[in-house]
Amino acid sequence: MTATAATGHTVAARVRGMSRRTAIILGAVGPLVMALTSHAVGATRTRGGVLQSLGLANLGFGHVAGILVVVLWLGVLALVISWVVLGGRLLRRGEPLGVAPLVAWTAPLLLAGPLMSRDVYSYLMQGRLSREGFDPYEVGASAVPGRVFFEVSPDWRNTTTPYGPLHMWIGEGVVSITGDNVTAGVIVYKIFSLACFAGLVWAVARLAAALKVNVSLAVWLGVANPLSVIHLVGGMHNEVTMMLLVCAGLLAAVRLPVVRGAVLGAVLVGAGIALKATAAIALPFLVWILVARYAGPLGEDAPVRRPVKEVVADVRHGTLRRAVTLVIGGVGCLALSVGTLALVTVASGQSWGWVSEVSGNSKVINPLAVPSLIASVLVRPVGAVDENIFFNDIIDVVRPVSTVVMALILVIAWAVWRRSVKEAFVGATVAYMATCLFNTVVLPWYYMAPLALVGLWIRDRRAVFAVAWLAMVLSMTFDGSGNNRLYNLPWLILVGLVMWWLARTCLRHEDPAEDTAEESADGHGLGATHDLAGEVSVEGVDGASRQ
Repeated sequence: MTATAATGHTVAARVRGMSRRTAIILGAVGPLVMALTSHAVGATRTRGGVLQSLGLANLGFGHVAGILVVVLWLGVLALVISWVVLGGRLLRRGEPLGVAPLVAWTAPLLLAGPLMSRDVYSYLMQGRLSREGFDPYEVGASAVPGRVFFEVSPDWRNTTTPYGPLHMWIGEGVVSITGDNVTAGVIVYKIFSLACFAGLVWAVARLAAALKVNVSLAVWLGVANPLSVIHLVGGMHNEVTMMLLVCAGLLAAVRLPVVRGAVLGAVLVGAGIALKATAAIALPFLVWILVARYAGPLGEDAPVRRPVKEVVADVRHGTLRRAVTLVIGGVGCLALSVGTLALVTVASGQSWGWVSEVSGNSKVINPLAVPSLIASVLVRPVGAVDENIFFNDIIDVVRPVSTVVMALILVIAWAVWRRSVKEAFVGATVAYMATCLFNTVVLPWYYMAPLALVGLWIRDRRAVFAVAWLAMVLSMTFDGSGNNRLYNLPWLILVGLVMWWLARTCLRHEDPAEDTAEESADGHGLGATHDLAGEVSVEGVDGASRQ
């Protein structure tokens, strides 16, 4: 063995063998470093701010700022290492996640300024527009110049909001408390986001218990991953509130008596739609939960991947009771969600202008969205053939096609995964993932919708590895100020390789003796010497039998 290989093996062994206590401490230090550096190289204020108040504004400029950017990324890396080490201990040894890591990863961010995005300033501005009597669906931030306005990203100062009336209502409530004090507004939004994050952890944990899957795995993979911590708590994005309402609605549909659960679930999903339109994707799958519970499932849970003939056979084997429940329950749930949406719109004092804004904006261009990626790839060769064809010409053609593809996948997901309660969660995950790939605009925190649900059903060891790696990589695609690094190819390659090494080191078995000992203890292993080969239930980490 060469010296380099021996050193690499030693480093891997130390990371893999890190104690729980050390991993939790590292997980607290990383976010604390992120919090401290956020005031210099995060999504900082253009006027005012903590450093300016302390007379340290110079830390946000020049060589010092460059050094602090590196320190910020080291803090993110510490968070990622803590998360993947504890995930490895969970998967290999069946060690419960517990509350301590969640506190360590999130509590220090209460001290942070906005991280990786300036959206919270837009939220405050939209709240101010509502408070001042302006219709945020007709005018942008420039309608009310002032202290908050100067913090809004220039890209959005003349843009109407794509969010629903509940979002406006929350923003108006925050601004009513804090006035034009930007710092106070950010603090209130941070507390609100952290509370919603805690609620989402609770909802996913309860769903996992109801579905008889491993609770720690569902929370670790689906909610407490670095992507969520950074963007939902650090960035304060409203996806955390939307997914709290969606998961609470699904929990009601699963746990409460059938009819009462469906009613409350539809109301909560309707409230989620009133915040952000993509919450509506969960509603058809909530109906499948109602059908499965009231009229009975179509047999046992089938594998995630099934032949087309089996899917067609399910249609033939459907019962009249299921069909009637589907129609009546579907109409009823739709009516309840729409009624909730209307009630929130009227109660919040907002106009119905949000309906025309449901499609959102189309300004954001990055390769996370498939149509943008295709247009970026095609623009050079097509331009070489015809110099009068530009990027915008191509994307104007690709986006509608991509939207049709997305709609087809949503329908297919709803038609395929409908046999049982658990299958409804598979379908919802696939549907949300389709929006993360084929929608007009995609940002890293949009992936929180499928991630929140994936831990409730995932069984394939390779899939656990892939999802963990994706969350780790996406957590490092936006820098502290909110600028994306998705076009920095060397950075993406470096991050992808480092995250792959971390995931392989911590999440899979390498020592045959360790593999045998740990599998016998917890009934689960993430592969021996090969890359997570085979399909094995990760539910076994709590001692259940292997499948």
